[in-house]
Amino acid sequence: MKNKIFQINIDTSVLRRLRDKVNENQNISYNKQYKKYRAWDKICAIMDRLDDTVDYLNQLKLNTGKYRRSAFDFYDFMNNSAVVCDCIKELAQIFDVDDEEIRTSSEIFNQTGTDGKGTDSNYFKYLRSLCSVHPIETSRHKRYQDNEFECSPYVTWNDNFIYVNDDCDIYAVVYTSKEGNSFKRVKIYMSQIFEYIEKRVEFIEKIIQSIEDYQQRTIDDFINEKIKGESEFDNYIDYLENLKFECEKRYSDDCFHSFDYVINLFQLELSNNENEYKMNLYKNAIKYAVEFEHNNIQNMSYEGFENNGLIFQPENMETTLLTELVSPNSWSDEVRKYSYELGKISYLNDGSDISNIQWAYIQLKHVKPFLEKYVSFEKANSDFEYYALVNLALYLECLENDCLINKNIPMDKNYRISI
Repeated sequence: MKNKIFQINIDTSVLRRLRDKVNENQNISYNKQYKKYRAWDKICAIMDRLDDTVDYLNQLKLNTGKYRRSAFDFYDFMNNSAVVCDCIKELAQIFDVDDEEIRTSSEIFNQTGTDGKGTDSNYFKYLRSLCSVHPIETSRHKRYQDNEFECSPYVTWNDNFIYVNDDCDIYAVVYTSKEGNSFKRVKIYMSQIFEYIEKRVEFIEKIIQSIEDYQQRTIDDFINEKIKGESEFDNYIDYLENLKFECEKRYSDDCFHSFDYVINLFQLELSNNENEYKMNLYKNAIKYAVEFEHNNIQNMSYEGFENNGLIFQPENMETTLLTELVSPNSWSDEVRKYSYELGKISYLNDGSDISNIQWAYIQLKHVKPFLEKYVSFEKANSDFEYYALVNLALYLECLENDCLINKNIPMDKNYRISI
């Protein structure tokens, strides 16, 4: 009789929704604590394992006739299925999901054992221990054992030619080491095994809902926690330092933000007074943009003018006025002409090694004729001062072109040389 091939078909769409939900507010997921540690690495490991392992299980064909007696394909399936179950159980614990419905259910295998307290989860673990991971001594599942321990020489597919009375798909041959009892056969039905795994994967829907609830509670807590305003600090630098702290607390300590640059800019003492007036215009624009940055940190949202400072904002582009000002770019023909050189000048501000910094100065020489229409590099004496002067020049150039910065900086002499 031809072998009946078994192949599970787990719906993987729930795994995509899980990843999307975790990443929807990634900063909050990143900071989730579990057992005194940040859980982010474990969450990522779980999602990757689920993606790969479920995909592997879906491709695995069982009972193809490849193995004469021992069903190694079944052993493989049980081991990888256990990984999926463990991942889901751990993820539920990380996000405080009540998993009683899958932890205590018994309607799939209908095997409650000698004490009547057995569950589907208990029985699946018994089968995996007996068939695959502890075939020499399965001793921790007393309610299903016929002795202190059981051992299994092999598990074999039932194709109705060895034991014609067996209606199962596969069975484990089990030695019980009891006097007068040679062996028993534990019947296994693949429909039950498949249903058990599929139910566990479906439970991810509840985890997704719990993640959404957790993220929203965290956002609401941050929104209700007032950030100190500029007037509550002795100086502007202290105010910026606190905004940086609040940003990292709400988004993560290694999140992208512009505050290091802004703090350095406001601490910079220019070496050439000729640039002072223009630099103050640029700083005023930065301070204007910081007001909106304060709002988006407070409101946990970059959307809307009150949070990003952009009256005119391109579609499908997530940015803020401050983000634009710390890297000014008009996208004019002349700026495009020097795009390579200007890109390498960033080495002056990113802690690059000496060779990169030297390369930045070489590129600066090439682009100086363009930049010196706006600023003077004479007497500049630090890497950061050169970098800040380049950004100042690019800011002033933006105000002469039809670009995002020019559209969103107020027509006011606090920010512009001329109106």
